[in-house]
Amino acid sequence: MRNICKITFLLLFVFNSAFSQEIEWQNTIGGIYGDKLKCTMRNNDGGVILAGYSNSPVSGDKTEVNIGGDDFWIVKIDSMGNIQWQRTLGGSGRDRLTSIQKVANGGLVLGGYSDSDSSGNKSEASNGSYDYWIVKIDSNGIIQWQNTIGGSSYDALYSLQSTNDGGYILGGYSNSPASGDKSEGTSGFVDIWIVKVDSVGVVEWEKTIGGNGSDGLFCLNQTKDNGFILASASSSGISGEKNDSCRGLDDYWIIKFNSDGIIEWQKTIGGSDSDYPYAIQQTQDDGYIVGGKSLSPLSGEKQKTIKDFDMWVVKIDSIGNTQWQNTIGGNNYDILNSIVQTPNNEFLIGGMSGSGIGGDKTENVMGQFDYWVLKLDSLGNILWQNTIGGSDSDELNSVELTSKEGSYYLGGVSYSNSSFDKTENGVGGQNGDFWVIKLTESYNLIKGNLFADFNSNGIQDNGEPPLPARKITELNSGRFAFSEQNGNYSVLVVDSGSFTVSPQSINWYTPSPISHAVAFTGIQLTDSLNDFAFQPQGTFEDVYNDHAYGKFSKWFYCLLSN
Repeated sequence: MRNICKITFLLLFVFNSAFSQEIEWQNTIGGIYGDKLKCTMRNNDGGVILAGYSNSPVSGDKTEVNIGGDDFWIVKIDSMGNIQWQRTLGGSGRDRLTSIQKVANGGLVLGGYSDSDSSGNKSEASNGSYDYWIVKIDSNGIIQWQNTIGGSSYDALYSLQSTNDGGYILGGYSNSPASGDKSEGTSGFVDIWIVKVDSVGVVEWEKTIGGNGSDGLFCLNQTKDNGFILASASSSGISGEKNDSCRGLDDYWIIKFNSDGIIEWQKTIGGSDSDYPYAIQQTQDDGYIVGGKSLSPLSGEKQKTIKDFDMWVVKIDSIGNTQWQNTIGGNNYDILNSIVQTPNNEFLIGGMSGSGIGGDKTENVMGQFDYWVLKLDSLGNILWQNTIGGSDSDELNSVELTSKEGSYYLGGVSYSNSSFDKTENGVGGQNGDFWVIKLTESYNLIKGNLFADFNSNGIQDNGEPPLPARKITELNSGRFAFSEQNGNYSVLVVDSGSFTVSPQSINWYTPSPISHAVAFTGIQLTDSLNDFAFQPQGTFEDVYNDHAYGKFSKWFYCLLSN
């Protein structure tokens, strides 16, 4: 009986995890080995481009052979999540795609880091351990140009952005001395390295920026004045280009450049421990929003402590002064990887969470880590949140607005099989797959109650118990939910139209009616008049009885053993 109770609890938990956003569709994409989705980009046709790296051979969804250890892997999906085309690019070593940009003719520029020599699709030898590798492909995935950029040691590209002059700005970190394409050595262990290239990938200028510690760039963007804003993790004190002391082990280091790469201003923001910024964007008021993870307690610029690593969002004005901040998290690790501003001056943030209910977290963790997506208002207050995942680890790396208000693309890596919110088994097992989700606020609710109707009068009389943990399915879409302890259920359906709900059957009991037809003419509507009375098909002698079940023991026994 304990196992039956565990199953009942699990079903109730799945139902209670529903929030005010719903998964419209999802797709698990991968081969038999590891596939890591790092970034997404909405396409003009309403679909989305998924970009990352793969070491899978032809298998599962992978249609092209693996070239080296890891290869760039780009997958284009349509507005319903179906694969339209894909491309694998790489050499004989490791090639890891971290950033993409669209170009006007329908092509893409891909950026990442590579230690491959000339081989496979790679036309140039490695300069050192890893180099920046940028590749321009046309709308058919054919390489138009490429460039390997680096020094004699380690150079890792993490961010690539189009510039208004038709070129591109590249940013990452480097510990190479002056060598190869690098004109300056490092000030510390690793420094920020920014490279500006023209429309065909030729280097126009490059800058090495850092202090006496470690300074690694994770994100940069062009600003409205044709300059650049970047966010780096820094452990440097006042030294080199760093003009402010370190608060803790690592701090947010925000730097604003002009179009020629000259520093206009910089700000160090942090607490007494480790703070890493992973996303930055210019805002509608010409300020900036920056987010990442923080281990710092209340100290320095940090105004709040929760526990372990938390998401830390900081809003600054046009010259770097802090306007507001919010530390967001629960009782375990919570990491922000992506942030975008919405047209109505709100912020969509996404990352990964290992926290249960507590702190800011309102939903329990399902696996080791789950996708965690939140919307903040213009002052950083949480408007809504959703925890999405399976029974293992799921790491959200990118959030993207769609062309439809209230809809969002989520992209990352999943190690989970079908469980909880995950509807497909992993292709690569524990190696990881691309996992892309379309989340929507455009839905309606079909509600009702399930109960045992022993006297078959269609009314829940005193003594007639509710039916918990029973599955109710919308027959046209296949969407389903489970009834709560009190018998209530709520099935979410996407958009308007006609729908039909029907409950899971029970031995010796027939639901009345068999189904309910529901019609919605708009969105965010609720139809609550959809009760199901389970009526006995005949008279049965009670052959199973103990004090735990009382006079309804036979009914519960039949229900749970069905």
